[in-house]
Amino acid sequence: MGQFASGVTIMTTTAAGRMHGMTVSAFASQSLDPLLILVSVERSTEMHKLVMASRVFAINILGEHAEGTARFFADNARLKGPEFVAGAYHVGVSGAPLLNEAVAYLEATVHSTLEAGDHSVIVGQVTALEVRSEVEPLVYYRSGYRRLD
Repeated sequence: MGQFASGVTIMTTTAAGRMHGMTVSAFASQSLDPLLILVSVERSTEMHKLVMASRVFAINILGEHAEGTARFFADNARLKGPEFVAGAYHVGVSGAPLLNEAVAYLEATVHSTLEAGDHSVIVGQVTALEVRSEVEPLVYYRSGYRRLD
């Protein structure tokens, strides 16, 4: 799978007063009518538990400048403290945190799920979206973060 380049996103949600985020590269557009997206989430993660409880999530698409953010949300050490810093995010219509540095975001409600090995494929119906910048995307390829040349 290391030969396949993918964009880098931060999936966020909120449930029971807790905001949570996780770096995700297994994200794709599913349908234009209705507007559906999909994301693959390991069932043993806190993200899976919270999204199944809240039934809402957001996908924050990262630009080439956001490698540090991608690394932070990929490191489980973040779970020992607050994951979101005041001023670095705002709350979307879904209640999920939206990162101010994201070049675009989509908010969704859970439309359906499919169990696939140790992951769930979560299909979300988009309820809000915004393109905030034309900055080039951050890319993940061969176990490293890259920029488009």
